Amino acid sequence: MKKTIKKARWDATLDTDVCDKFNNADLTLTLKLGFKQVNPSGGKATGTYNDYGSNTGTARKIVRWTPAAWNTWKQNFVTSAQKYWHGKFWLINNFSELEYEDSGVKYIPNIWCRFKLQGSDSMPSSVHHHTIEVVRLDKSETWFGSHSRLYDSLDTNSVQKGTDSKGNPIMQRAHVHEVGHLLGLGHVDIGKPHCPPGGNTNLGPCYGVLDKDKNSVMGQGMQLRDKHANPWRTAIIEFTKKGNAAKASDWAPKTSRHYPRTPAEVAAKTSITKKPNR
Repeated sequence: MKKTIKKARWDATLDTDVCDKFNNADLTLTLKLGFKQVNPSGGKATGTYNDYGSNTGTARKIVRWTPAAWNTWKQNFVTSAQKYWHGKFWLINNFSELEYEDSGVKYIPNIWCRFKLQGSDSMPSSVHHHTIEVVRLDKSETWFGSHSRLYDSLDTNSVQKGTDSKGNPIMQRAHVHEVGHLLGLGHVDIGKPHCPPGGNTNLGPCYGVLDKDKNSVMGQGMQLRDKHANPWRTAIIEFTKKGNAAKASDWAPKTSRHYPRTPAEVAAKTSITKKPNR
C-alpha cells in the first residue's frame, strides 16, 4: 500500500510495500520550495536590502546573482537540508494498524521518518509549498536578518549563534533551522514563561535559556530532539486515525532503528533494537 496526503505545509507518503520481517513502513514528508532571487533594484550589479525585508531593518550590501552562484547555492541548500532531516526518527507503532504477513508470520511495522526536499526556481505556474526569497550578500557583509521565507547566501554556512553557560560557542546552519519552521516546528522555548505563545516568539529567550535548549536545532544549535519528529507524528495519525499527538506514548519517536514486531511483541511492549534472528 502506498498513500499520499497533500497538505498546505508539505506532502506525506506512507509506503507499506517495503515492509518485511526486517523493514518498517516508510513515511516520507516532501517539502517543495520555490526559490526566488532578490537582486539589486534597477538591474544594477550592487545595491542594498534591509534585514528581514523590513523598512526598519538595517540595510545590507547585496550583489546580483550570477547563474553559477545561484545554481550552486540552491544545490547546496537542498542537499544539506535534506541530509540533516532525513531518516533521523522511527515512530513506535503500539497499535494494530498496518499489520502485514511475511512467510506466514504477522508483523506490525514501526514508521521510518524520511524527508525529501525539492527545490526549483519559483515561477507563477509552479506548485510549491513555500516560496523563498534569497539575497546574495556582498563580501563585506557577515550577517543578514533572515526568516523562514527570506534567506541569504550565507545561511548554508555554519556560524556562531550564541554561547552556552561556559562561554563555548553554539554553532548553527541557519537553513536547517528554517526548514524546521517550514515543517511546522516552533522555537525551542515557546510555551515557557519567558516565551509565551501569544507574544513575540522571535525574541532571544525563545531560542533557549538553558544550555540543552540553546543547543537544539530549533534554538541556536544543531541538535535534534524527540519532539522534532512531530510533523511525521501528525502525518501518521492522519493516515491511521490512531493516536493523539499530545500523548507522548502514541507514535513515540526514537532516534535509533527499531525493527518490526509481532502482535504478541507489541502487546508485551517489547522493543527490538537489534536485528532479530527470524
